[in-house]
Amino acid sequence: MIASRVYRHLSRLRILPLLVGIALLAPSASYAAGSNMPWEQPLQQILDSVQGPVAKIIAVLIIIGTGLGLAFGESSGGMRRLIQIVFGLSIAFAAASFFLTFFNFAGGALA
Repeated sequence: MIASRVYRHLSRLRILPLLVGIALLAPSASYAAGSNMPWEQPLQQILDSVQGPVAKIIAVLIIIGTGLGLAFGESSGGMRRLIQIVFGLSIAFAAASFFLTFFNFAGGALA
């Protein structure tokens, strides 16, 4: 019984150097993966436009409008579901710009 416990712990200790080696080599491989792919620049432009001040204002207005529509609307079924989807999407798009500035993160938080 004691021998089996010792053997289990020893087998775990044999795996530990392998895992440490993989953990040390993995970041160097990911640092070397940076490249200038053709789609990076258009995606960066989209990200910059989604995080701008106009996007914040539009997102807040959509959140207010859909919130009021859910609160005071007589909607049911498909229309209510559509309002909930728009509400969720507007919160998701606003999170990229609003919450980073709300928690005082700089622009490098996503880099």
